[in-house]
Amino acid sequence: MKKKVGVFVFLLLALCSAISVAQETKPPFTKEEILRVLKLPSGQRAQGDLAGEVAERGVAFKVNDQALTEFKKAGAKSYLIDAILQASQSPGSPPQPPPPTLATETKDASQPSAAPPDSDSPEARAAAIARLPFIEQARYHAADFMDELPNFVATQIVKRAAQTPQKKGWQEEDTLEIEITYRVNNGEKFKLQKINGKPSSQSYESIGGTTSTGEFGSMLSALFAAGSKAEFKEIRREKFKGRDTVVYEFKVKKAFSSNQITDRSSGRSVIAAYAGTVWIDAESKRVLRLEQSCEDIQKGFPITMAESAVEYDWVTISGARYLLPSSAEVILGSDVDRTYSRNVIELKNYRVFDTDVKMILEKEPPK
Repeated sequence: MKKKVGVFVFLLLALCSAISVAQETKPPFTKEEILRVLKLPSGQRAQGDLAGEVAERGVAFKVNDQALTEFKKAGAKSYLIDAILQASQSPGSPPQPPPPTLATETKDASQPSAAPPDSDSPEARAAAIARLPFIEQARYHAADFMDELPNFVATQIVKRAAQTPQKKGWQEEDTLEIEITYRVNNGEKFKLQKINGKPSSQSYESIGGTTSTGEFGSMLSALFAAGSKAEFKEIRREKFKGRDTVVYEFKVKKAFSSNQITDRSSGRSVIAAYAGTVWIDAESKRVLRLEQSCEDIQKGFPITMAESAVEYDWVTISGARYLLPSSAEVILGSDVDRTYSRNVIELKNYRVFDTDVKMILEKEPPK
């Protein structure tokens, strides 16, 4: 395994060395130069860095449908395409075809705006998204979050605690180590590896106590899905982990909710409405923190309180950067008998399939 890591580091350093030489004079990118980087062995894994450098250096060619088609055939991701489009409008770039003017319509931010038609050119789609209200731009990035993720594996550490009338304060119960696998077509799957540091043959579904799913991506995609009809309201602007963020409150009614709570002791499940707060990066329009609490839980259901929070950070997987969950917290309880459980979750060691590529938190997101 160490040999594989050494090869990967060598390839990545070779690419970084080539880019650093080019940055000495920092001329605008040519189309051929971008295509060469994409065709390098590590080109597909370094698109986040390439997008950032395109934004810094600009481009020295006309960005038209033919050029964008070439980039897509070479494997360019949408965030790299967006960076190229934005760079084409910067001072010093060759004159570009003017973006088409689109009719605008004033509407409630709680109702998702219609996506630009698939037949529109990439330029028209990028221009249309840029004209949308802030929350709608965040919606598109939330959709990209799920669409552009690679198939990967991560390690999830869950520290479980409980509180009862007899024992005040949180009492530690156990620590679970879980392998979480994400597949584009299958979503999230969980495999229990260890309990309190000891290997376990139990399935994740069969262990007792409080467990949860959805922290990885389901919460985010469900909130911003058009079918949730989430109602958003901007409440303030503040710094979050050094980033400027716009903070929104939101509500999702039970009729449109996909938020399911299951009580294992009785085998019953209910769908609940939920409300909460979301922190959105002011620059990238991407979610950095999401808190939500269930509301309107069916009367008589054993669980009367369900709250959760997820934080996202930039992660490097095989040289490409993605915004992924870094930590989460889930609290469930019954106000009737005053018993509550809390799971504190850490996600780490993101890797593609069986590679040994570790999670690296980035100081700055790719632009």
